[in-house]
Amino acid sequence: MNGASRSDSVGGGGRATGGQNDTVFRRRISPTERLYFPNRELTPPFLMHIAVHGDGALDPAVLRSAVEAASAANPGSRLIREGDDWVDSGVAAAVRVVEGSTLDYATLEDDAVLNSPIGPTAERTCEVLLLTGERTTIVFRVFHGVMDGMGVRMWVDDVFRALRGATPLGAPDPVADTELLARVGAPGKPTLVLPTYPSAVGSGRQDPDASRWLLRHRTIPATGKGILARVCAVLAAETGAKSRFMIPVDLRRHDPELRSTANLALPLFLDVTPGDSWQAVNAQLRAGLQEKRELNELDNGRLSLFPMPVIRTVLRLSNWLGARLNRNMVTATVTHMGRFDPAELAVPGWTPAVVRVIPQHSGAMPLLFGLAECAGKIELTVSCRNGAGIAPRLEALLDEIATTLTTELAQNDSSAR
Repeated sequence: MNGASRSDSVGGGGRATGGQNDTVFRRRISPTERLYFPNRELTPPFLMHIAVHGDGALDPAVLRSAVEAASAANPGSRLIREGDDWVDSGVAAAVRVVEGSTLDYATLEDDAVLNSPIGPTAERTCEVLLLTGERTTIVFRVFHGVMDGMGVRMWVDDVFRALRGATPLGAPDPVADTELLARVGAPGKPTLVLPTYPSAVGSGRQDPDASRWLLRHRTIPATGKGILARVCAVLAAETGAKSRFMIPVDLRRHDPELRSTANLALPLFLDVTPGDSWQAVNAQLRAGLQEKRELNELDNGRLSLFPMPVIRTVLRLSNWLGARLNRNMVTATVTHMGRFDPAELAVPGWTPAVVRVIPQHSGAMPLLFGLAECAGKIELTVSCRNGAGIAPRLEALLDEIATTLTTELAQNDSSAR
């Protein structure tokens, strides 16, 4: 997931060619996407969620019509697997109405709706939920194997355009990270990634009868500059040791005319020492972006070339090393999905108030943060590997992040007046 700004200059909705049948959108499954398949077994349901909470009511038929229009313009939301390819099924994501349901952010990991598989068939990769509980909520659910975070946002934005009666911009290009990298090239060598980094919440033996991953949330009543860097600085300070952060970067920045919802994010690694200021972290981030270092990381380690049983074993071992020995490939992944303006999302009869990004679980890393800015606040949700003693340490960590960002951003706001 990444919130880098990009051009909306290309209209859409047309079908793209893929080689075998020039009337059907088709693209090769990339190495990055291939690694995501075993995660559906190891960290189910391995879905990215965007939850939009609003006031008023939505007609399910109107929502279905908007999803159909947006999905036709974004065929990447209708993909099913056909051998080594993703192929447009021609069938829009299902809209499932869950009467009386409300997301409970206190124990999000136990939510039956979020933990349910995508339907109505096992081959589907996207779904939309309409929750009609205390607050009418739309939840967009996407298997990471077909989209990255910004791809999800492109589709979501088009659903809201359709709800407002506007024409979706569309994303007709059958291009993922492999095809883009073949054009733009990599400036250097991949980063050596080894399981040597501790987690800010430590480690703990996992209980097979408990939730193996936690999902927790904080609303931070402030916003401002350097949010990603600020979160990383707090995490490094709380970890108390040299930390490494994985920052997904939107590759669409290298081709602003590209309109694709596919996986087009690669990681930028930031190494941070306790006591490093957020300004120093931000400078490191900017330097990495300027040097285009994320382009070096396609299929780092060539793990995707191995058979699926080997990939599953590596992922299980990564989880064990982190849970038992606090040795992780990275300290955390931190991703920012950008700003959402509720006023721009408003539709007749229903006014969005809050947009939250709910990240997928990952056995290969202890913490995965999803950030979004909405209505002058930071909405922070984290997936955390669970274990003995982890839950209270996670709550304390989130409190520290929220307190630090609230204080720092309030000070910045005051000094700017």
